[in-house]
Amino acid sequence: MKKQIAKKYWITWGISSLIGLWMFITSLQGPHLCSPVVGCGVEVPMLIAIIISLILILFRAFKKNKLKLITPLILLITLTPSLLIFVINTV
Repeated sequence: MKKQIAKKYWITWGISSLIGLWMFITSLQGPHLCSPVVGCGVEVPMLIAIIISLILILFRAFKKNKLKLITPLILLITLTPSLLIFVINTV
């Protein structure tokens, strides 16, 4: 018998995907006029989210429930290119 995936996982994955795609689309919107000292203000939260996602992946890789790996993977896959694009396109 197949195990059903709980609705809470689908909601979490959907929210994580929306946040990641929203940040990715925002990063593609051309050169950003930001402060050279402070930046645009989104780089630090994205970097913190990437670091937390890496830590969660390391801890959850050894757990029995592998479904909990998907949320940090979604954030890692979407936020890493977004951060790189933001840093490269900052004027």
